[in-house]
Amino acid sequence: MWDPWRGCHKCSDGCLHCYIHKGDVKRGIDTNQIVRTKGFRKPVEKKKNGEYKMKPGLVYVCFSSDFLIEEADR
Repeated sequence: MWDPWRGCHKCSDGCLHCYIHKGDVKRGIDTNQIVRTKGFRKPVEKKKNGEYKMKPGLVYVCFSSDFLIEEADR
């Protein structure tokens, strides 16, 4: 699992039941604030022996944001 950034904006009726906003409310996080996470560079980080920290295979991305949110490109 990899979350390069967190945060999102409600922009359509499809956002009504979004789990991102509900989870952030429980944690006291402002979902409207788009920020990079500590794990932003996780796919390119390496161990001391040169192997990548993130193992190859299926990676689930952006469980705390919309992958295509414009603010993430800034």
